[in-house]
Amino acid sequence: MNEQNAYNLIDEPWIPVLMQDGRNKMVSLGEVFADENGQIADLALNPYERVAVFRLLLCIAQAALGPERLKDERAWRAAKDAVGPVASEYLKKWHGRFFLYGPHAFLQPDDVVAVNETSYKPYSTLVFELASGNNSTFFDHAATDPLRVISQSSLAIGFTTYQNFSANGLSGKCLWSGKETEKSVKGAPCREQSMLFTLFLGNSMIESIWLNLLTCEQIANDLKAEWGCPAWELESLSRSDSQKLPETFLGHLVPLSRSIKFEKGTPKCILGGGLIYPQLPSWREQMASVTMKDDGSPTYISANPSRMPWRDLTSILSVHGSRACKGALALRHIESLEEDKFSIWTGGIKWEPGQAKLIDTVEWSVTLSASMIEDLSLQRYENAIKRAESQKSNLRHAAKAYAGILKVDDTSRYYQPAENTYWDILAQPKNQKLVLSVDSSTYLDDWKQATWSAAKEAYRRACPAMNARQMEAYAQGFAKLWVPDGKKGKAIDNADYRENEGGDHV
Repeated sequence: MNEQNAYNLIDEPWIPVLMQDGRNKMVSLGEVFADENGQIADLALNPYERVAVFRLLLCIAQAALGPERLKDERAWRAAKDAVGPVASEYLKKWHGRFFLYGPHAFLQPDDVVAVNETSYKPYSTLVFELASGNNSTFFDHAATDPLRVISQSSLAIGFTTYQNFSANGLSGKCLWSGKETEKSVKGAPCREQSMLFTLFLGNSMIESIWLNLLTCEQIANDLKAEWGCPAWELESLSRSDSQKLPETFLGHLVPLSRSIKFEKGTPKCILGGGLIYPQLPSWREQMASVTMKDDGSPTYISANPSRMPWRDLTSILSVHGSRACKGALALRHIESLEEDKFSIWTGGIKWEPGQAKLIDTVEWSVTLSASMIEDLSLQRYENAIKRAESQKSNLRHAAKAYAGILKVDDTSRYYQPAENTYWDILAQPKNQKLVLSVDSSTYLDDWKQATWSAAKEAYRRACPAMNARQMEAYAQGFAKLWVPDGKKGKAIDNADYRENEGGDHV
């Protein structure tokens, strides 16, 4: 080891975590897997960084245990206590491939060289929340500062994240294995359709890693993929040696979507196009939920700031679907656990379509009863969400009627704030507890009352009644809250939503 490659991700603390006692701490890869007592509770990262870093941790554990130790569900259960010790030994073996700089550096081909000055990009390019080039962000306007200093820990997180989430479009060019990279590049695999990711949460970081491991059977049957090996196990990351990575499970888990080379002591890195990764329908992301479009083609449930994940929980928890329509694959392990409850985290990042612009992030975590994955429970929950959507439609008609009486051309001035308030009210803890209580004998009646109360309050806030004209508009619009789809003659209490069994009204 020399000064050039002194920063090793296995030894240096670069991962922000939350400890069981509530403290925040920075730890190394080695410390994560050496945590036998489970003192590390969870990652302390934003949604896209969490996904990228967790994929790295997962890939290390999968590669360390290998297909034999994770052959099937029985083997997966037996591997629980082996994750930390086996992964720690694995990291010792591959220690030399986790340096951030120098020969055989982490996820950096040795034969990447600059074509000209356009090959060099500031390190801030790799950190999505920082400005770069002429692109400022909401909290950062220092893109033109040539002396900007980014810590090595931030660079390690940003680099790992960038390989997972970098955008399609135009990029600088460099030479990789003597061949010039393309100026127009494809998006990294985790960026597709702004997909929403779902992770199993354990009582500790090491348990969370174990819960999200896939068996060899799952990889073969659900992903239709070979096990493969991670990029750092290859003799070199030349073009020819790395071409098969995108088609294998481990090669896809920690992608090489960009060819990047760091040089310690400089404010810029060489950056160009990397490998192209397959997308739906030829490849489905293991941590995402796949559903079907109206035309029958598969699509991902997307991260959407205006539609929080609890409204898509039926799709997220779909563990019995076909390969083309199923939730995160690791959730199948729920059926092997003895506990009556389980916890999940779901989140992602919303991108401007066709652009590198980040719109917003989404995340939600919840603890659920194990019975939630049963078909009847999911059906009850789905009916409850339909009930909420139906009441939202009534709210929109009410706000439009209010605006129409006031002769307002842009009715969205009233119905959009009303709808936003409505979903905010239903997202409050008391209502979330109610909608998740699918085993309650009065479940749908209670939820119907909650949606009605939320619609009434949202309408009151969005449509003021301060003068005689507004009062008249308010009264006529309010009546629409009782009529589905704005039609007369069918009261909301008789809405035609029934359970498959039991005959309960939604």
